[in-house]
Amino acid sequence: MRWIFVLVLAFSISLAALAQQRFDFKVREDMFAGFDGDTDAFERAMKLITDTLAADPDHAQALVWRGDARLFLSGQAFQRGAIGEGQTLAGQGIADMNRAVSLAPTDIAVLIPRATGLMPFARGLRPFNRPEADRLTKIAIGDFEFVVAANAANWSKLKEHGRGELLGALADGWLELGDVAKANVYLDRMSAELPGTPYARNAAQRRADPAARVALTCLGCH
Repeated sequence: MRWIFVLVLAFSISLAALAQQRFDFKVREDMFAGFDGDTDAFERAMKLITDTLAADPDHAQALVWRGDARLFLSGQAFQRGAIGEGQTLAGQGIADMNRAVSLAPTDIAVLIPRATGLMPFARGLRPFNRPEADRLTKIAIGDFEFVVAANAANWSKLKEHGRGELLGALADGWLELGDVAKANVYLDRMSAELPGTPYARNAAQRRADPAARVALTCLGCH
């Protein structure tokens, strides 16, 4: 489930200065390591989340990270054929994320982890349940669009990587939904605002061929 690791890492680092009281500063390293196979680190991250929620059940940032963790565990369950367990964990994870956003609807440190968890989960779900996958993709797009709009005034101050990842995620989401016209808005922005970068290069290729196997996100994450 490295897709969650790569996307959350990109956005957490690129946009760190834009939110206060960042729970992810405490949890992300262990959670990322857990997504990458370190079970001890994953358990530490989950203990921190559990302890935080025990003290404050309405801690929105802890809730959204538990949601991401549950989606990760659901993917593992699906991979080993435990479909019922996977569905339960996925439902719990999405519920955590949605509750987190209901508690903190404008917190970037909540919106970004939800969006970066839902987008790839929906991609994997789409062959089996397209309506639900499309619904989750639209939620993720809404989160990303909010972040872009909320930071319009200081957009040029964001690092190139953060801008590229946000615009790329939005273009990718609209392409997943089959709306090429809306995707092209963000592909054109990538080309215009990030000239000479992998984001602009890949955006141009996807602009010419929406079905091209060219990534729009996770460019330069490592």
